[in-house]
Amino acid sequence: MGELAQCMKTVVMANLKRGQDDYKESCNLLKDLRVRIEILKAYFLIAWEMKFISHQFFADINDRLEEVSKQAAKWHNWFEESLK
Repeated sequence: MGELAQCMKTVVMANLKRGQDDYKESCNLLKDLRVRIEILKAYFLIAWEMKFISHQFFADINDRLEEVSKQAAKWHNWFEESLK
Protein backbone atom coordinates (compact mmCIF):
# COMPACT_ATOMS: atom_id res chain seq x y z
CA MET A 1 0.00 0.00 0.00
CA GLY A 2 1.26 3.49 -0.75
CA GLU A 3 2.76 5.57 2.03
CA LEU A 4 0.08 8.27 1.76
CA ALA A 5 -2.72 5.69 1.90
CA GLN A 6 -1.04 4.10 4.92
CA CYS A 7 -0.97 7.51 6.64
CA MET A 8 -4.69 7.93 6.11
CA LYS A 9 -5.33 4.41 7.37
CA THR A 10 -3.26 5.14 10.50
CA VAL A 11 -5.28 8.29 11.23
CA VAL A 12 -8.54 6.35 10.95
CA MET A 13 -7.25 3.56 13.18
CA ALA A 14 -6.06 6.02 15.85
CA ASN A 15 -9.41 7.79 15.74
CA LEU A 16 -11.36 4.57 16.30
CA LYS A 17 -9.71 3.99 19.65
CA ARG A 18 -12.13 5.33 22.23
CA GLY A 19 -11.48 3.68 25.57
CA GLN A 20 -8.77 4.52 28.06
CA ASP A 21 -7.19 1.13 27.38
CA ASP A 22 -6.91 2.00 23.68
CA TYR A 23 -5.15 5.34 24.24
CA LYS A 24 -1.71 3.72 24.45
CA GLU A 25 -2.27 2.05 21.08
CA SER A 26 -3.43 5.37 19.64
CA CYS A 27 -0.22 6.99 20.90
CA ASN A 28 1.80 4.35 19.09
CA LEU A 29 -0.23 4.79 15.91
CA LEU A 30 0.32 8.55 16.00
CA LYS A 31 4.07 8.07 16.46
CA ASP A 32 3.97 5.79 13.42
CA LEU A 33 2.03 8.45 11.50
CA ARG A 34 4.67 11.07 12.21
CA VAL A 35 7.42 8.74 11.01
CA ARG A 36 5.48 8.04 7.83
CA ILE A 37 5.01 11.77 7.24
CA GLU A 38 8.77 12.27 7.51
CA ILE A 39 9.23 9.51 4.94
CA LEU A 40 6.77 11.25 2.61
CA LYS A 41 8.59 14.54 3.06
CA ALA A 42 11.85 12.83 2.10
CA TYR A 43 10.23 11.28 -1.00
CA PHE A 44 8.91 14.66 -2.11
CA LEU A 45 12.29 16.30 -1.46
CA ILE A 46 13.98 13.74 -3.69
CA ALA A 47 11.30 14.21 -6.35
CA TRP A 48 11.82 17.99 -6.22
CA GLU A 49 15.61 17.68 -6.38
CA MET A 50 15.27 15.42 -9.42
CA LYS A 51 12.87 17.97 -10.95
CA PHE A 52 9.95 15.52 -11.06
CA ILE A 53 7.76 18.06 -9.27
CA SER A 54 7.69 21.85 -9.37
CA HIS A 55 9.02 24.09 -6.66
CA GLN A 56 5.51 25.35 -5.91
CA PHE A 57 4.07 21.83 -5.59
CA PHE A 58 6.93 20.85 -3.29
CA ALA A 59 6.42 23.92 -1.11
CA ASP A 60 2.65 23.33 -0.89
CA ILE A 61 2.86 19.61 -0.10
CA ASN A 62 5.66 20.15 2.40
CA ASP A 63 3.59 22.79 4.24
CA ARG A 64 0.55 20.52 4.32
CA LEU A 65 2.53 17.54 5.57
CA GLU A 66 4.06 19.72 8.28
CA GLU A 67 0.59 20.81 9.42
CA VAL A 68 -0.57 17.18 9.60
CA SER A 69 2.53 16.30 11.61
CA LYS A 70 1.89 19.17 14.05
CA GLN A 71 -1.73 18.10 14.49
CA ALA A 72 -0.65 14.48 15.07
CA ALA A 73 1.81 15.70 17.73
CA LYS A 74 -0.94 17.65 19.51
CA TRP A 75 -3.28 14.69 19.28
CA HIS A 76 -0.54 12.38 20.62
CA ASN A 77 0.05 14.73 23.57
CA TRP A 78 -3.69 14.75 24.31
CA PHE A 79 -3.74 10.94 24.45
CA GLU A 80 -0.67 10.88 26.69
CA GLU A 81 -2.22 13.42 29.07
CA SER A 82 -5.39 11.33 29.17
CA LEU A 83 -3.33 8.32 30.23
CA LYS A 84 -2.05 10.09 33.35
